[in-house]
Amino acid sequence: MYPSRFYTPLLRGRRVLFTLFLSLALTAAVEAKDTLAILPFTGAQGEDGETIAELFSFQKDLTALFSPVPRTSISRAIRGEQGFQMESGMTDPDTIASLGRQLGATYVVAGTVTTLGSQNLLVIAILHTETLQQIAGDIQTYKTIEEIDARLPAMAKNVAAAVQKDTSKLPLLALPPVQMGGGADSREADALAQILAVHLVQSGAYAVYPRTKSLEQVQEEYGVQFNGDTADEYLPGLGKAANPRLVLSVTARRLGSRSMFNAAVINLETGVQEAGDTVNYQSLSDGVDAMEKLALKLTDPKKAAELAAAREATARARAALHNPVASDAASFTRAISAINNDTAGGEYTITLSSSFTSGPVAFTSNTSKTITLKGDASVHTISSNGGGNLFTVPAGITLVLENNITLNDNNQKNNVVYVEGGTLNLKTGSTVRGGTGNRTIRGNLVATFGGGVYVGSGTFTMSGGTISGNSAPGYYSSGGGVYVDSGGTFTMSGGTISGNSASGGGGVSVSVYGTFRMSGGTINGNTASVNGGGVHVFGGTFIKSGGGTIDATNRAKDDGRVAYVYYGRKRDSAAGPGVNLDSNVSGSAGGWE
Repeated sequence: MYPSRFYTPLLRGRRVLFTLFLSLALTAAVEAKDTLAILPFTGAQGEDGETIAELFSFQKDLTALFSPVPRTSISRAIRGEQGFQMESGMTDPDTIASLGRQLGATYVVAGTVTTLGSQNLLVIAILHTETLQQIAGDIQTYKTIEEIDARLPAMAKNVAAAVQKDTSKLPLLALPPVQMGGGADSREADALAQILAVHLVQSGAYAVYPRTKSLEQVQEEYGVQFNGDTADEYLPGLGKAANPRLVLSVTARRLGSRSMFNAAVINLETGVQEAGDTVNYQSLSDGVDAMEKLALKLTDPKKAAELAAAREATARARAALHNPVASDAASFTRAISAINNDTAGGEYTITLSSSFTSGPVAFTSNTSKTITLKGDASVHTISSNGGGNLFTVPAGITLVLENNITLNDNNQKNNVVYVEGGTLNLKTGSTVRGGTGNRTIRGNLVATFGGGVYVGSGTFTMSGGTISGNSAPGYYSSGGGVYVDSGGTFTMSGGTISGNSASGGGGVSVSVYGTFRMSGGTINGNTASVNGGGVHVFGGTFIKSGGGTIDATNRAKDDGRVAYVYYGRKRDSAAGPGVNLDSNVSGSAGGWE
């Protein structure tokens, strides 16, 4: 047995050897990673393409798998490559691979940005520089360059996952350029073909080889390779040692306002079409979804049919949600509840097929929504059964009253519509009546505001329709037809406000910091038990510019049967379309008598 002092140098030596071995192993592991060149993305504005490519090269999911090629080396290679044009888009895999090989990269990322309405569409693909196989790809949309930074991690993660899949046993599918027919837009068709290629790669049904050669050349080269030889002139376009047995023939056609994408998978050995289908689309935006459907039709017809059925069912459900018909209070309540629970937002139209009574209706502000109420071929009425304002419109909600619809508070001592931060649009064929105001107790006094419409911190736009038969009872009351509170805005370009009553402002009352602008419509036949039969202004702003009429059929016990501005400005004679009124200007210059 040796003393322990003889073991210490031996153990230290082993640790050194182990550390050295581990260091060499880690170095070899790092060196074993494939190199990845990320070219500047084409089609973007200014330097956006270069910026996106740089940000993409920093993604951890990619750097864990690859050793990125420095961006400066890529820039030099692109400047030296005469055949590569930055405006050409991601359409030339030969040149993309050539650039990658110049940089010593095993894989190369190319991307293109296409305008998609108000958005941008980013399509990326990773190609193997030797075989020209597209091994991964992804698609994202964004509005501004600031948004893309948040999109890139998900793209990198998807691409990294696809790279690690084994495609060696998949049938090889060649993708020649899209054939054009019937005036199809070549740039649009090219972008959609790139998207189709991404979906085919993601499907896992084929090993995909984007081509720069025509369908005929691919067929000819297959015959050459099948005989054991390879024509050197086709080598770059076909990839080394790649011998696709299948080829995807795609034709883009224009049919009036509609575009069509026809695709067929052809077996080069038998000449038989193994799969084929078509999709129609109206715009590039529709085409993006259409390419996903087409890829499914080609790779998994059963799943495509199931998806189509599910989408149709969803579309029917969305149609029922966005266009319900209310025949009674119960169906109306269900429609409102469904709209309130829908977080997607958008536009909804409720059509009444009969009249009924309803409790207070309050909309939920969980997203931006526009709700339109209208009757069918006949006029139908929603009458209040008490308990609060018939309709409350909070922030984020726009309530539109259209043709053949009447809202009636039925003298339940409430506002017909209370606009609480949202928007109310009154249009031709709609009526608001029967409101008796929002009652407030102030000591021993009872104050009532806004019989028909109370505009709080929101907006009321009246381009048509009628507000009549409403009142704000009591000595301290304002705005029989419409009351505009502090921060509220009322714009009137059409319609009629008539037959309403209050202490001040039988037709309209404008409070401190409220605003009423009138450019059309008629205010007539309203009554004020004190001041301002047509319009009453208490510290707010009222401007009538040209159009519209406030006539002398309005009545006031004291001052201003047509209009009254607190602290003595008044008008008793009719203010027709040629008369301007401005509460901020005194005397005749403001239209006052």
